[in-house]
Amino acid sequence: MNWVSLIIEFITSFIITLLLTIYLEKFLRKRNMSVPDAHKKEKPMIPRPGGIALLVGTTIALAFVNNVYAIAFISSLFIAFFIGLVDDIKKFGGPEKPLLAILAALPIIFLKAYSSTPYLPYVGHVTIKILYPLLVLAGFPIYTNATNMIDIFNGLVTGTTAISILPLIVYDFIKQNYAGIYLGIAFEASLIAFYIRHKYPSKIFPGDSGSMLMGAGIVGLMIVSGAEVIGIIATLPLIFNGFFILSSIGGFKEHSELIRPLIILNDYRMIANKEPKAPITLARLIASQKPMSEKQLVYSILLLSLISVILSLITMVVYYL
Repeated sequence: MNWVSLIIEFITSFIITLLLTIYLEKFLRKRNMSVPDAHKKEKPMIPRPGGIALLVGTTIALAFVNNVYAIAFISSLFIAFFIGLVDDIKKFGGPEKPLLAILAALPIIFLKAYSSTPYLPYVGHVTIKILYPLLVLAGFPIYTNATNMIDIFNGLVTGTTAISILPLIVYDFIKQNYAGIYLGIAFEASLIAFYIRHKYPSKIFPGDSGSMLMGAGIVGLMIVSGAEVIGIIATLPLIFNGFFILSSIGGFKEHSELIRPLIILNDYRMIANKEPKAPITLARLIASQKPMSEKQLVYSILLLSLISVILSLITMVVYYL
């Protein structure tokens, strides 16, 4: 493993993403491509979508990583990004976006950038040659929509994604999985750079194109790393949030059709909406007892992500090493 090339890759991804994000803030604002930040008193107009900065930064950093895993990973990011970009411009119906997200799994499957013998705790390696590609097809809609649904507050989806992939990178280093290491480092550096501008108070929003790209990045790394169980444990807040929402509203529906899960008070703190038909979300559960500010809600969910990461690392030590 070449540490110099890894450092160069990290710096390249970080700098390109950060500079492009700052440029996009001005570019999008000039073209009136901004949306109001609904959780702020002043309702500032925030440029959107900025997810292309993540795509470009990660892609350029991986330009010289010439293997099938990098090609499959970047191709999946591109597909997820463009599906989200169309949704940013012209909103899809309820089930259309998750169905289209299946397309992002195809590069992984066609290029065979996976192992069909995943390791399961208590069981060991299991061979599921026919079933595994079907699980890959299911994984991309699940995670692209999970990241999309948690993108509700400043910095939340970027921070959650950056935290969630850390155990995968650690696992790749321990197992000397060079493909996973290079993909993970480039993606993590890009996420950190974008988070600097997306964190509270946001200077830019990723849009559906950015949030879906993040979901594709998570599941893509899980597959390439061969650490599916570790990745699932690390992303439990994403999974639970998505499950709570879908089960409480009865499937995929347009956001405009839904009752707000949180009520914004006069001081712009938020508290859970007591309306029974309101979607159940992590934020609604956390704010069910007392009003909380946006920043408090974000940190609470990021803390849950960190706890999940710690649990995934414990799982790694106990069952994988």
